[in-house]
Amino acid sequence: MRFSRHLYRALILLCLSQSLFAATDVWQGRPLSELLSDLNGQGYQIIFSSDVVTNDLLIEAEPDLTDPLAGLRDTLAAHGLMLDKGPATAWVVRKNGAAAAVAPVVAPPEPPELPEIVVTSSLHRLEYRQTGTQTYLDRELATRIPAAAEEAVRITNRLPSTASGGISSRNHIRGGEPNEVLFLLDGLRLYEPFHLKDFQSVATIVNSSAIDGIDFYSGAYPARYGDRMSGVMNISLREPQKPIETELSLSFFNASVLSLGTFGGGDRGDWLIAGRRGNLDLIADVIDPEVGSPEYQDYLIHAGWDFGSRAEISANVLASIDSISLNDPDRGEFAVANYDNRVFWLKWRADWNERWRSETIFSFSRISNHRSGSLDLPQIVSGSLDDARDFDAIGIKQDWTYVASRKWMLTFGVDGKRQEADYRFDSTKSVTAPFDAILDNVPVEIRSITALPEGSQYSGYLEARWQLLSNLIVDAGLRWDYQSYTTAEDDTQSSPRLSVLYQLGEHTDIRLGWGQYSQAQEINELQVSDGIDAFFPAQRAEHVVANLKHRWRNDINVDVSYYRKSFRTVRPRFENAFNSLTLLPELQFDRYRIDPVSAVATGAELMLSRGDGGENLFWWIGYAWSEVRDKTPSGYTARSWDQTHTGKAGLSWRWGRWDLSAAGEVHTGWPKTVMPADELNALRYSVFHTLDVRVSRKFDVRRGDLTAFLEVSNLYNRKNPCCTEYSVVTTPAGSELLEDEAYWLPLVPSLGIVWRF
Repeated sequence: MRFSRHLYRALILLCLSQSLFAATDVWQGRPLSELLSDLNGQGYQIIFSSDVVTNDLLIEAEPDLTDPLAGLRDTLAAHGLMLDKGPATAWVVRKNGAAAAVAPVVAPPEPPELPEIVVTSSLHRLEYRQTGTQTYLDRELATRIPAAAEEAVRITNRLPSTASGGISSRNHIRGGEPNEVLFLLDGLRLYEPFHLKDFQSVATIVNSSAIDGIDFYSGAYPARYGDRMSGVMNISLREPQKPIETELSLSFFNASVLSLGTFGGGDRGDWLIAGRRGNLDLIADVIDPEVGSPEYQDYLIHAGWDFGSRAEISANVLASIDSISLNDPDRGEFAVANYDNRVFWLKWRADWNERWRSETIFSFSRISNHRSGSLDLPQIVSGSLDDARDFDAIGIKQDWTYVASRKWMLTFGVDGKRQEADYRFDSTKSVTAPFDAILDNVPVEIRSITALPEGSQYSGYLEARWQLLSNLIVDAGLRWDYQSYTTAEDDTQSSPRLSVLYQLGEHTDIRLGWGQYSQAQEINELQVSDGIDAFFPAQRAEHVVANLKHRWRNDINVDVSYYRKSFRTVRPRFENAFNSLTLLPELQFDRYRIDPVSAVATGAELMLSRGDGGENLFWWIGYAWSEVRDKTPSGYTARSWDQTHTGKAGLSWRWGRWDLSAAGEVHTGWPKTVMPADELNALRYSVFHTLDVRVSRKFDVRRGDLTAFLEVSNLYNRKNPCCTEYSVVTTPAGSELLEDEAYWLPLVPSLGIVWRF
């Protein structure tokens, strides 16, 4: 299945010739509930109780619906009501002062008893009372908080449950590896969702302008989410709020175009087209042409049509293309790579009646990767590699929700995929004495691996939610996963899960979660570049999480969590002992295998916050204590991303047309290994700390509005050490080994504009 990039570009340009028009409804004197229902009909998903929004509440003054949510807030305020963030993309109408919003962590709303909830005349929204600890991050919040490369998913780095060096868009969630995160877009699993995936994954393949919000789970998540054992990042697509919306943006990092809107009678159809080009290659050409040309681009097309309550169907295409050449003359490394990632999916949603709802996704993914390079570090190591991989997957996934009564509901689903892959890997590596005697080195190593694995993955889950008391909800689930392509004895996994929500008063929620989680090695994750041509058994982990959320009357929120994650089965992984920021890590002399018997991650987190992305001022401050250790036959060893103490804080202040934001972080230095590597991760680098800022100003223009912004990562240019580099120099006295520290990102500015009309 092939798609023409020229077709994408043509479709993107078509949307730029459209014009805007506004509705002319008169609302003054009409019931407030009618306005809420009308906005729901436009796709806003506003949850309200008939006990709060009574039929006698009339709209006192004509609302300004140029910005519908802002106009609604003003209308609600006249009746002592407020609009608060709810689950996923939903909003909740509350009495003013009844609850507080959270930023950046938005807690699931505290509702009255289930029967009182009214959501577009459907009982299905009963499921919004999440028993697990979930964080919802909306688009407005993501556009205000500093995020390198304008990547919305980096907002999760501001939470105390994550760890990241700041270069990659991937992060470690409560001690887990980056590949332990389930990445979903519009309900579909994305297998390789990052640009420059072998070179620090600096960006996702999903244009941030097209993202409406992110549901982020850091532990004890429900049974519907499987096959990854540390976290879930569920991204929802942006929905049109006007007949036509267009957004053009340009910055140091990206050039992007987005347009979305509605069509058909009664706005039954909707569409979205987005295209983005990374500008890193242009920046490199100006600053240092010898660095190379890291070029990437992505395209997203969505079209949907509402055939009625039983058939809401959408067709979607996501494509990313990378063409990379990178050169590090100081390290003697040169690498080129070409990545092509195409995904197509059809989605069918149906509300069969007030109790039954289903969602079905048919998908096809094709990924083609080719990477090659050479290394020449004099008197230490030299080598070359050529790595080609192709991957195809066809899948069908179906989820059902059944609301049996006002007190309990049932969700269940199945997922099946047929997959095949093609691996062709060749490498040579020569290590000079005495470096050939450390870690896993040998003087000469030659690898040539060809593999053609194919097979299927199947999964199913069942989850029941009961409201045992007015303030007590229990959620119990069971998940089953199976892989046919692995030769491991353990190709079937069962994962029971249990979580409890107890409301201790009007403003306090207690959540307890426990569950078993498994992670099979995907058919596209064979570790051929490290000499492995067979699949390992599925990894397993047990989560125990306790969480307390309290909302004070002064709108300050406190969120306290304790977790313990026990890894009972761990797949071998490969790391670089001294320097992980290399172009060709498999060829380096510090490459070694970690083969734990088990592992354990424990931690406690505290977050204080006030406000959300829709308010003029919001702030947060968080602290985490954590520890993650691998157990090996020789004892316990800290994982390379272990950070004992972490503090994170930030604020955003909107003053008229100005928006000023800052976010900072400080944490214990990451573990360090030095020559001769007799003991791994026994030392520590110095404390890591950084401050990022963002300043933006909105201008009214003849058509729409224009926002100009300046963002600076690592404002005071802190040299945060990440790695140790070794080189050999020849002196009159003989050869000498030099040791130097390398660092995470220096000060990185970005200047950009966003035009919305």
